[in-house]
Amino acid sequence: MKIRSIEKKDYQSCLDIYNYYILNTCYTLEEEKLSLKEFSTRIETIFKKYPFIVYENDDQEVLGYAYLNSFNTRSAYKISADLSIYVNKDHLKEKIGSFLFDSIVKLAPFYKIKNIISIVTSENKNSFNFHLKNGFVLEGTIHNVAIKFNKLISVYYFRKEIV
Repeated sequence: MKIRSIEKKDYQSCLDIYNYYILNTCYTLEEEKLSLKEFSTRIETIFKKYPFIVYENDDQEVLGYAYLNSFNTRSAYKISADLSIYVNKDHLKEKIGSFLFDSIVKLAPFYKIKNIISIVTSENKNSFNFHLKNGFVLEGTIHNVAIKFNKLISVYYFRKEIV
């Protein structure tokens, strides 16, 4: 097992993981599958300013990824970053998300991040519990703010202060 910075060779594996969640869950509120070009541009934009890491198993397969990104583009928000973690659906019980989370939290201070914000949909109970277990505080809920697969979706805002 190895956690490392993303490389171009990882883009397709990460895209496959993410597209699964777009097409099959309400965990992300994107609705249209992304192309490799779109996803590559997104990764490269994020990676210029923030950490973007992958979890690789002993067979060198990427089974998950995590990154920090801008929470808000207004300059005073520079001390806060939005967290995303995605794990291959067939490997959810292997604590990959926890390994990625621990690694990204250790990287945050190098980017002058003092708060990690995470937005979790009401459909994602596992993520809700994961955030509470990992020291996040539930700061608020916006009810019925989105609709996907004909379901009204609320979002929870979590924050973890990095000391």
